[in-house]
Amino acid sequence: MRSLMGVSALLAVFAIGGCSGGGGAPTSDPVAEVSENLSQERVAESWAVKFAAVDSFAEFQSKGWVDFVQKRNYRNSVTSLEGAAVGRAHAEAASLFRQAALVSTNAAIQTYAETPQETDPVGAAHLLAVAYALGGDLEKARESSARLDGVTDVTTAWHAPWKTWLAGDAVWPPDLSALPLDLGEPVPGTWPVIEDIPHYRLPVQADGDLSQPMGDPGALVALALWHEAAAKIAAGDPAVVSEFSVRYKFPIEPAVTPVELPMIFVYGSDLLMPADGPFLADLMGEQGSDAVEAHKGTSLTAYLATLARRDGKISAEAGVDVATALRTSIIEQCSDKTNKEVLRHHRMFADIAHTGLLRNLALIAELEGPPEDRNREEGGKLRIAAMDKSADHTGGAVALMSLAAWDAGNRYPSRAQEIIHRNSKFYPSLEVARFGLDVLALRVGRERVETPGM
Repeated sequence: MRSLMGVSALLAVFAIGGCSGGGGAPTSDPVAEVSENLSQERVAESWAVKFAAVDSFAEFQSKGWVDFVQKRNYRNSVTSLEGAAVGRAHAEAASLFRQAALVSTNAAIQTYAETPQETDPVGAAHLLAVAYALGGDLEKARESSARLDGVTDVTTAWHAPWKTWLAGDAVWPPDLSALPLDLGEPVPGTWPVIEDIPHYRLPVQADGDLSQPMGDPGALVALALWHEAAAKIAAGDPAVVSEFSVRYKFPIEPAVTPVELPMIFVYGSDLLMPADGPFLADLMGEQGSDAVEAHKGTSLTAYLATLARRDGKISAEAGVDVATALRTSIIEQCSDKTNKEVLRHHRMFADIAHTGLLRNLALIAELEGPPEDRNREEGGKLRIAAMDKSADHTGGAVALMSLAAWDAGNRYPSRAQEIIHRNSKFYPSLEVARFGLDVLALRVGRERVETPGM
């Protein structure tokens, strides 16, 4: 297993733009080649170039926006931003806790479904029911829920609203108000915290007084829904909030209707321009990766995705080259607007655009092809390449939590545990997801010990 600190070595070929494969000296400069083919007029459409002059983004220079963009502190931003911007901060928080819930449920599937043991706790059925529900597999969710029929367990109160929802039409979202959790009504500008963690201890079916502490993923789902509701109240336009959050929705959630995003939801984000919003809505909807061709004329991200393809699919190496060329172009165009002087925020904006593009290319890659033959390997490389560039203004707990959920789903708890540990200092509610990861880590560790040659 690799540690978070050692990830750079995985991507030596990707971390340095323009580096070619093989042991000899490169025969060409891939980044330079991309730059030659890159439409500078299209790059000029990005928010990063549009706000090159200092006086052009005066509305985004308040303390709240500094906390939000330069420090990526969602909690402080929720309480310090004003107006519709509070809605964006709550939308980011909703995405954060959605991904944390997926960390927990992906870990549950890997632990109790992929490698079940006779001693697994009865309450594992509840965790699997929630996991399959969020993943959109309602048949398996109902099968897991049925295992708790007539059973009194420590998870009974936590499972009750899910059982009711699954017994009905299971239209999203479920009513989780009956959970033993006191979040209060959604109020924009406030930040509820999940307390009394762990929520219960799951008794192991073995001799002796053995049990596993567990944080319930339903608490994270409820918190995500709370922030989403607060976001829609503050933003005043529910459709905008839904589209902005579309990349981090649960698979069970319905498709989002494409709308044009206001700049207040684009500035400092992983999106490059307002038209990227409708592109991502279609990408995550029925169009899938076909949305790239459909939107390449309007969306800068879709256009750049076409440059990152090799043999019809996203290539991680090409994606890094395109992102590097984009960064260079943004800095050059920004300096052209300020008498050839490169200002501090020019590099900051270019860095944000660079890392955001890597994340979105990873998403596109993972949606290419039929479900049984998705481009997951290249997507994974791009996720890690983006993480390698994530710090301060290019960081953000949402993207890192998404990587942690991806790791948990790929049976790799170590880095996910580190991500949870680092971010729970700022967002204590993320601790809920740690317990499921810990159980997965124990099972993976036991497998390594018991498997010959490991």
